Amino acid sequence: MTRGEFLLQLKDEIRGTCALPYSIPDKEINRIIDQARKYFYRNYREAVESQYYVIPVAEFSKPEFKANRSILMPDCVVSVYECKEISGGGRLFTIDADFADNRLIAAELFLSPFQSDDLVMRTAQYAYWDLAQAFFLDILRFDFNRNTHKLKIKGRNPTKNVFLQTYVSIPEEDLFEDWFFIRYCTAQVKIALGRILGFFEYQLPGGVSINSGDIKSEGQDELDKILQQIDDENSPDFMFIFH
Repeated sequence: MTRGEFLLQLKDEIRGTCALPYSIPDKEINRIIDQARKYFYRNYREAVESQYYVIPVAEFSKPEFKANRSILMPDCVVSVYECKEISGGGRLFTIDADFADNRLIAAELFLSPFQSDDLVMRTAQYAYWDLAQAFFLDILRFDFNRNTHKLKIKGRNPTKNVFLQTYVSIPEEDLFEDWFFIRYCTAQVKIALGRILGFFEYQLPGGVSINSGDIKSEGQDELDKILQQIDDENSPDFMFIFH
């Protein structure tokens, strides 16, 4: 759905498909839509999708990075939740290309010629993996600012290409098809219409008066329900793992 079609849909909602003779200016509706997009991109999980990026190691040697240790990300990036160096070939006689403690342990358990259940051997192996992890620091400390879209690298400088796992905003044409976004914008338009009509009192031809309070309260009630439903859908998972 294009923005023009979405705009017409919102206007038909408040006019009762041309049954009522009043609406609000297109400029005000566009302002409501733009503010709603920013809210949904930050608070609604269906408004974003996972996206991967790779930053070449040469970027970290440029003067632009050295000036403030920041990389400018595309405007569509909403958040960055993983930043790590891309490892090379396998190490320590394993077939895994990515060295990480969990992958290394899994490869050793299932591919090792030693199939013993000896507790001492396993304890020694796990202690070795724990010690080896200190020499392979692939995870990078970082900070991402949504307003400036700058990814700031903290701590040491990367020595390999950097892998980023991010959330990016979906195109607005797809967001206009979402039921929550439609009802959210509709509620905001009703509130704006009720506020505009409430600034002054007048009657339509035939002595019909406009009850702006009912229009505004209807929009506010619907808005409260939509926000509650969005909060319910954005409930956290059972477990979070922090690096």
